[in-house]
Amino acid sequence: MPTLFKITILKLLIAVLLLSWASATALAQQDEQTTATQPTPTTKTEPKPKAVQIPLPAPLTQQYKEDLKHYLPSDKIKPLLAGPDDYLTLITENTHINNKGVAILLPDWQQGATNPKAINFLRTQLPLQGWTTISIQPTSTPENYPSSALKISIQQEENQKTIDDYTLKLAAMINAVISKANEYPGIVMIIAQGNHGAMLVDLLDQSNEQVKITQTPNAVILLSSYVLTNNQLIDETNTAFAKKIAYSEYPILDLYLRYDHAVVVAKAKQRLAWSTKEMKVYYRQRQLNNNATGYYPEQELLTQINSWLKSIGW
Repeated sequence: MPTLFKITILKLLIAVLLLSWASATALAQQDEQTTATQPTPTTKTEPKPKAVQIPLPAPLTQQYKEDLKHYLPSDKIKPLLAGPDDYLTLITENTHINNKGVAILLPDWQQGATNPKAINFLRTQLPLQGWTTISIQPTSTPENYPSSALKISIQQEENQKTIDDYTLKLAAMINAVISKANEYPGIVMIIAQGNHGAMLVDLLDQSNEQVKITQTPNAVILLSSYVLTNNQLIDETNTAFAKKIAYSEYPILDLYLRYDHAVVVAKAKQRLAWSTKEMKVYYRQRQLNNNATGYYPEQELLTQINSWLKSIGW
């Protein structure tokens, strides 16, 4: 009897094992069939992002124009056409009982018509003293100037061509603005800053037959004027500038600062020496004390201009 019981138990164990194996086999076959029926996933290639084109900044002159149109009243902004080029001018009419004339304000290149170093102060203050002011928004510095050529002769040639092209446009602009100034009564004086001061003197030079200002202003005021060029040519070009000042016939007030551009300070004595040597009439040079480099002390600037104008009868 015990032997029969053991045999029965063994049979039951064998049956359970067979049943478990059969179930596992069935499940494995079912998984294989399911896997076979599922589509094989495909690897998707993400498209490469396109390179973002960053636009170049607008030219500085264009930025100045947009700022003027945005921040200033439209009745003060007047377009000016000079040949194929158009400019913006800011006109502030005389508010004094005594009408003295028109002061044309010519900032240096790369500067705005509301340049805070001196131009904007004069633009707003001179009308209180009898002047109508016309402030011009000039063009930017010519590209590739001064020349970076290795040979001095090539530098001179490239610089001359660049300045000749720029001077043609500057002369057309000044002629146009003087024509505009003639619409108002009184005398016409030009207050020019930096490189434009030297170019203005060159344009007014009677020996220049190619490009000329059609009408000579009654007076010229130079603010920190000098000739920008390569270091090897600084002495030559600024000496020529000093001589043209000395030979000129119109009154000139030559102002510069104690803390100014190095070339302005270095060549100021030369301009005074040449004007004294040629006994130029109505030439005055003054150095103004300032705290910030390039910025004119406002009240002292106005005092110097008024005292000089009175000394020549205006």
